[in-house]
Amino acid sequence: MSNDAFATSLHGDEIITGQHVRQQPWIKSTDESKLVLLNENCARYTSNSVKGSPPQRSVKSSFRRILRRTTNYIPRSKAQKNPAFLGPMTYNQAYLSRNVEKANQFARDEGLLRDMYHRLQVGIYMTKITRKKQVDHVFTINDGMLSWRESKSIDLDTIKDVRCGEMAKNYIEDYKASPSTARLWITIIYQVSSKFRALHVVARNLDDLECFYLGIVNLVDSRRNLMKSIKNPEDDMFANIHWHASVSSEKCAESVEVLSFNDVKTLCSKFSIFCSDVYLREVFNTADANSNGLLNFTEFQKFVKLLKERKELSRIWLNITNGEAMLTLEGFGRFVRQAQHEEINSETVFKEFNKFKQDNCLMSLDGFQKYLSSQPYLRDVDMDYSMPINKYFISSSHNTYLQGKQLGESPTVETYIHALQQGCRCIEIDIWDGEDGPVVCHGKLTGSLPLQNVIRVVRKYAFMTSPYPLILSLEIHCKPVNQLVTERILRDLLGDQIYHGSENGRLVSPSKLKHKFLIKVKKSSTVRATPDDEPTSSTSASSSYDSEIDSQKTTGRRLSISKKIHVIESLVAASAIHGVKFRNFSLPESKVPNHCFSLSEKKLDNLGKDEAQRLAIDKHNRRFLMRVYPHALRYRSSNFNPIRFWEAGVQMVATNWQTYDLGQQLNKAMFQLPLEESSLWHSGYVLKPSYLARDVNKTNEIEDLYASLKSKTMILSIEVLSAQLLPKPKTLKQKQSSYNFSVKLEVHSNMPVETFEVFNGVTTSESSGSTQCCKENGFTPTWEALFKVTLADTFFNFLLFTVKAGDTDLASCCLKVDYLRKGYRHVPLYSGSGERFIFSTLFLGVNYYYV
Repeated sequence: MSNDAFATSLHGDEIITGQHVRQQPWIKSTDESKLVLLNENCARYTSNSVKGSPPQRSVKSSFRRILRRTTNYIPRSKAQKNPAFLGPMTYNQAYLSRNVEKANQFARDEGLLRDMYHRLQVGIYMTKITRKKQVDHVFTINDGMLSWRESKSIDLDTIKDVRCGEMAKNYIEDYKASPSTARLWITIIYQVSSKFRALHVVARNLDDLECFYLGIVNLVDSRRNLMKSIKNPEDDMFANIHWHASVSSEKCAESVEVLSFNDVKTLCSKFSIFCSDVYLREVFNTADANSNGLLNFTEFQKFVKLLKERKELSRIWLNITNGEAMLTLEGFGRFVRQAQHEEINSETVFKEFNKFKQDNCLMSLDGFQKYLSSQPYLRDVDMDYSMPINKYFISSSHNTYLQGKQLGESPTVETYIHALQQGCRCIEIDIWDGEDGPVVCHGKLTGSLPLQNVIRVVRKYAFMTSPYPLILSLEIHCKPVNQLVTERILRDLLGDQIYHGSENGRLVSPSKLKHKFLIKVKKSSTVRATPDDEPTSSTSASSSYDSEIDSQKTTGRRLSISKKIHVIESLVAASAIHGVKFRNFSLPESKVPNHCFSLSEKKLDNLGKDEAQRLAIDKHNRRFLMRVYPHALRYRSSNFNPIRFWEAGVQMVATNWQTYDLGQQLNKAMFQLPLEESSLWHSGYVLKPSYLARDVNKTNEIEDLYASLKSKTMILSIEVLSAQLLPKPKTLKQKQSSYNFSVKLEVHSNMPVETFEVFNGVTTSESSGSTQCCKENGFTPTWEALFKVTLADTFFNFLLFTVKAGDTDLASCCLKVDYLRKGYRHVPLYSGSGERFIFSTLFLGVNYYYV
């Protein structure tokens, strides 16, 4: 392997994201000791600027040995509802740092690199911290696993975040760590199935801390860059790195290094290349020029290129180049404007062309593929944030503190972090009486978190990805003494970032409320009187407990006596949004500008069955706020379809973010537009369509408004061309259908689909269809199916793509139609728990017009 290839493999130019780790900033060594700078600007350790100083061979050899071992993935948990996958496949983009810097000094120090890799293999003594005990272990990184006992290990690919210093402060304080312990503390957030877990360790000294932390960072980053090279047909990094690492013990007549089919199959398995043995053998035989059953280096390079070949791109390329080998600037400009439907000037075309052209000022197929892979699939942002907040749909979470079912699940701060970094702008905090003050929990059905810990985390992550206001929906179920403590915690931790409302109570715009907290609290709550030795359970109309009481009535369960708990005045005064128990839309409290009705889905659905009430809901939501949440009978934290509530103008349609079902997929798609151009983040606010935002004085005006709307018809054309690097389940069923890959497309809207046609596929319903099966090849499956759909041009048209292997759902992607750019686009794919697969994409051809 060349020095340049190794340097590229070790020091790529990609930001480490999500499942890979957010790096913390460090101060370098001093003469006295090594110190750590703990702040929220995360620095990156790469050596992009070091082109002429590759590491020594001993360092390369050591690193390559560790890198090879990180490719042996061991299943760590049984597949449950969603399949588990092999390889470094998923990340959650929310864990990107906003202010990523490059810190090259560490990576340039070959001595530190050599020492770090050796120490990670041998092991580093760390103290593992739990609530019950503190135990010393030797932590090693081998075979893709972070291990500390023979039976205790974490797959590196499940790590979501690594925190120390300020970023781990909530855990440090929760465990009451001493200052000396806190400075050496590391928290590793990882995932088992769909649940977040935290591993807390304390290093013996700062040298061990640095080695342990940077070892994880560099190994994971290197593997990610290596996997990235697999996608590029002309990139030989993968072949170069793994040639000498995988040479066979079998000999051929020429006595040169070779690879057998079994060697190649093992290598593909290590990197989760999802192909059948039949397909791999076919590619192997094609690359085996002398048909001796072994591949030399040149043949192995050909094998890798054949495996990565994208025939559908080659056909597009031949079409736009008229059979020529290269693409000119003029031809590129025509493609961008005509096929991609981009309205850009000649200067911008020239800049884009220069990014991907060769030295001869022409673009090759390789450059063309890189161009297409780098293009955004969502349109430019043009959101207006100057309207009153009630004119927006607001990304909202229900039971934010839970990470699973409502029964028996313990709350965790990680779900708050996850929601906030995904752009959620309304979170739920249920506050109850605890032994030592107010706690956050789901009544007596779950464990609890100290309120202070939750608010600290919320403060830290509230505006990390979106500057727009965050609504704290407080459900007060505690006694006045703990309400006072709650008010003090909010005041002390959030301070002047709390927005107390305007003098006249009118709602203001998100742009005027940047970096502000809006507290939403109900003035009084009704609770059930229970025996003294049990905690109370609420039936507040602003939480899910009212629908729980509804279910008790219908099932004949005994109800206990009601009593009133009033929210103290100082807590009400701190709130900008006042929750009000719904009685009807004509009472005075329904006219107060800053009131908010919170209704269960069942309650709102029942109201909507009456035409007069439906119009009253529509009218109310044009001027005031409303929140709807899942019914309490959804014990598994499933979700409703949010479209019908958005259509009624409900601003805060709260979903269970811990369950990535259809409801949450639609919710995610609604708020998918980037905060700004090229941003990975989302604002959490979407301006309502004008017909839902316009104020009316009487309900009959609403009927006239809808009658006057000039409805358009959308003609939508979607080509499902191919996919790239489909994830390979750990528990793949050994049957032929496991290698039959297809894509199902469903249209979800508030209006019936008029026509749905499929070419080179099958229609499965009036609003769904599927491609034909692509057999054997899940690495670069090709379908080239065409879906033509005719539907009403509403604000609520969504497409759900589901990639399947036989009967198994591998990945999905839900997109809002009017957010999509036209042309050829690579769209990301997501796991069953809602995490984005790093390398897996779906290649589409998109076009639509109106009649």
